[in-house]
Amino acid sequence: MSQLTVTPVVVITLTATFLLLALDRSGELGRRQPPYAPPARPAAMAPAPAVVDSEKGKPPPHNDTLEDLPEGKGREVTFYACTACHGVALIKAQGLTRDLWDSTFDLMLEKHRMPPVEAAERAEILDYLSEQFPPRRRGRGGDNPFLK
Repeated sequence: MSQLTVTPVVVITLTATFLLLALDRSGELGRRQPPYAPPARPAAMAPAPAVVDSEKGKPPPHNDTLEDLPEGKGREVTFYACTACHGVALIKAQGLTRDLWDSTFDLMLEKHRMPPVEAAERAEILDYLSEQFPPRRRGRGGDNPFLK
């Protein structure tokens, strides 16, 4: 009696296997779906066009404004020099000494093709960055409440 209950299970399993193999060979299982295309927005809901950088022909990489940086001498020069390539969030996430800001500046000039900046502007930018975004950690016992 046990053989009678096993036989239908084996037949169904083998049939399903052969059907799946046949579908796979015919290409029905591997057929790719078209890539997702979001529905078109009505003209009234279309986003405003981004300001396009005429030199590169593409929109800026962020929606930051000058007011997103803290006030201070050199804010405007820093904003326009730095945000041509990246947003303010990247600047705010750093906390570096003046020497490290200077090294970062060199890295961007050499590796990331940042346009050259005049020496006076560079000094103003470095002053601003080192004043507004200094290192946050002061070493052992600095800001760590668990060490007090």
